Amino acid sequence: MYLFNLVSRAACRVLVVSLSTWLASALPAGAHEPLEAQSGTLYLKSSPDADAYEALRVATTMRAQVTGNVARVHVTQRFSNTGSDWVEGLYVFPLSADAAVDELYMSVGERTIRGEIQEKAKAQAAYAQARSEGKQASIVDQERPNMFTTAVANIAPNSTVSIEITYLETIPYRDSRYTLRLPLAITPRYTPGAALDPAAPLAAANAAWVNATIGTSATPERVTAPRQHVDITVELAPGFPVRSVASLHHAVDVKDDALGKEIHLSGNQIAADHDFELVWAPAVAGDVETAAFAEKVGDDTFALLVLTPPNDADEATQPREVTFIIDTSGSMHGPSIEQASAALQMGIDRLKQGDLFNIIRFASDYSSLFAMPQPVGDSSRLLARQFISSLRAGGGTEMRAPLERAMSTPPNASFLQQIVFITDGSVGNEAELVALINREIGKTRLFTVGIGAAPNSYFLEQAAAAGRGSYTSIAERNQVGSRMQDLFHKLERPALIDLKLLWPDHLPADVAATLPGDIYAGDPLVILARLPASPSSLTLSGRMRGQDWVHEVQIMRVGEQSGLSKLWARERIADLSRQLQFGGDREQLRTSILDLALKHHLVSEFTSLVAVDDVVVRPPGSLGHVEQAPTSAPTGSYWTTTGFAKTATPAGLLLACGLLCMTFGAFLYWPRYRRQMVL
Repeated sequence: MYLFNLVSRAACRVLVVSLSTWLASALPAGAHEPLEAQSGTLYLKSSPDADAYEALRVATTMRAQVTGNVARVHVTQRFSNTGSDWVEGLYVFPLSADAAVDELYMSVGERTIRGEIQEKAKAQAAYAQARSEGKQASIVDQERPNMFTTAVANIAPNSTVSIEITYLETIPYRDSRYTLRLPLAITPRYTPGAALDPAAPLAAANAAWVNATIGTSATPERVTAPRQHVDITVELAPGFPVRSVASLHHAVDVKDDALGKEIHLSGNQIAADHDFELVWAPAVAGDVETAAFAEKVGDDTFALLVLTPPNDADEATQPREVTFIIDTSGSMHGPSIEQASAALQMGIDRLKQGDLFNIIRFASDYSSLFAMPQPVGDSSRLLARQFISSLRAGGGTEMRAPLERAMSTPPNASFLQQIVFITDGSVGNEAELVALINREIGKTRLFTVGIGAAPNSYFLEQAAAAGRGSYTSIAERNQVGSRMQDLFHKLERPALIDLKLLWPDHLPADVAATLPGDIYAGDPLVILARLPASPSSLTLSGRMRGQDWVHEVQIMRVGEQSGLSKLWARERIADLSRQLQFGGDREQLRTSILDLALKHHLVSEFTSLVAVDDVVVRPPGSLGHVEQAPTSAPTGSYWTTTGFAKTATPAGLLLACGLLCMTFGAFLYWPRYRRQMVL
């Protein structure tokens, strides 16, 4: 009887969730009530008999001012309420994980209110009080290092409120080109187990019931087919002659101006469904690219050093043992699995006689091509090709077990042991996985390959850093060849090893993050430091091509408004956050992060920017509700208007499972029922 009760309860849960999810996706736009509409459509009703009206929209404009190696980016979000009720608007949006978000301006009519940085709980309390008093207010929170939320209270009917957020970031020089990346879309995160890691409170509330009932995690980010649009302008003043400028995924117009070039998206109503990447290359590239800048703020000097070793380092002669891990979860559906399979096949083709290799695929479970890495040969290559051709996308994103399997390969001093991890990185338990890699990687090196139009670059960069490897991004199929070529240059060519940084007169430098020991060919190294004095130069040393290498770099003075102090603080905060992930003293690290963020006016996991207008605008007793504007899903991805991922609640499969469970339960109960009838 106990087994029957257990099976029956499970069957009911599966059926209820499956039917509700299927109905939510099957009903047409306008057939939902407001709460249901917020989980996946762009149209709402104020009552069952009312006409459907267009929900809250957010139009985004981005303006990036690039000077040398630093970009100041202005993001303007215009919240338009087209309905007849007062609205609180919510919007989840991506930014670069290295963004130092430091300014917020709220514009209402002729008034502009500048935001203040406050401890998160205090900022949220100030926002909540302003909302309840009928005042217009806005708040910007960091949900993850590369994901933020804007909330705007008391948007009047048929009106618009503009929010401007600004941030600083350094521009990396990687593989002989500079790249400015502006994230636009979000791939929803899969969080293993029942615990939900909310990236958006409103969407998380809608997903919570599913999670509690079925015991899995629906993605909390609300994404749709691309209905949000973006306008982008880049003012490029690199400070050196440029050989070429190109946008990798969007059509652009390029004009020359007095300081450099101005780049603007071509056309109107450009869908925000693919991260924007602008690349430019210097007319003359040196053997080792270095640049150093210094900014004086009060008694402190903040220095920025950018170093990129050459791409022509000597190839390693030691044979390699490479374990490829490929993500075949539901978020990889469509072009992503095609790109990942092509990248994996190219990786196998690149291996040489004498190397060892293995392939691990994962989704909700994992399997490997071989029990242990095998020698490269005709038969093993054929088996690998057959294995790759059989890969299909579907299921959850359970990364931990395949990573543990790959890192458990016994050490082998005769081989360079490397892991190539091919995925879109769409997981919510990033901290857990990065801590695992940091703890278990040993002497193996981990290289990550980000797949798709909007990969989780923060996680993939952090995973590669913990694995002492490198990160490569492949956004489109036509990039597979060139990007994998770049990656294998790194796998085969450690360019600079045993790197050390020497300051003149033994100055005590407070470096924002730990200096890596090795740098791979073409990879950038960005060092930010705080100094008690203003040196004119610094010295780098290490080994290159088997020889001692020493390089002196002259430091260029820049103005106090360059933002180097904020970039240093942001990098230090990121380093302290990594220590939190790795089990450091939480209270001590929290205090350090909070002090830095407040001093340098930065958004962090413990601070928020909040702007409050003193004028009461919402009349007492007037109706109001909350709306979350959807974020665009990446082009070619599975997500449409339901807001649920293929990795989260496969309604059709669950419906079949539920019916099967009920049939099995009835079969178990039938003998007992017959005995009761006889008695």
